[in-house]
Amino acid sequence: MQAIRHLLPVVALLTMSASAIASTTVYTSQSGFLAQLAPASYTETFTDLSDGPPGPQTFGSGTFAFTAQASSGLYLSGGFLGTSQIDDALTVSFGAGVKAVGGNFFTVDLGDSLQSVNVTVTLSDATTVSFTPTSFADSYRGFVSTLDITSLTISAPGQSLYASMDNLTVGTIAAVPEPASWALMGLGVMGLLAARRRAV
Repeated sequence: MQAIRHLLPVVALLTMSASAIASTTVYTSQSGFLAQLAPASYTETFTDLSDGPPGPQTFGSGTFAFTAQASSGLYLSGGFLGTSQIDDALTVSFGAGVKAVGGNFFTVDLGDSLQSVNVTVTLSDATTVSFTPTSFADSYRGFVSTLDITSLTISAPGQSLYASMDNLTVGTIAAVPEPASWALMGLGVMGLLAARRRAV
């Protein structure tokens, strides 16, 4: 019992410190990603849009609004969002509370045809995923984080190609117990075990 009393503060500190460390899960299927979301979310399909004024463009509203930008401008006329110049990075910024982002991330050529080349997506927490989609369906990636996702960048693709995205879903994750809640439950179980042992 004496050892348990000495370990309790250590366990509590470790559990509370774990909540400050980001943990991001990457999904390669849209259905797997969407199953993790809380009921409210926003999906932008970028259809029926035309190229707007130069500069950043904002989509959605409220908690799930986001701003897209590229140093050379954006391309919106192809039924997806892309850069207007070759070899340019595409960055999306999100507001507070966004913990889940998913979409199709790919590169296209001048004729808007998907190209099977390496795509690198980097989140604000430094999570980086590189993959080579062979089809539009294969280009889906979803990210669920324990911390807010404040930005997402598709790296400049080089090779005379345009960084692009489609079907961008922004949301929060379904409620899961916080690490502190798990710690309290663990302490309760240890207390019950100690009480039972004392009663025997």
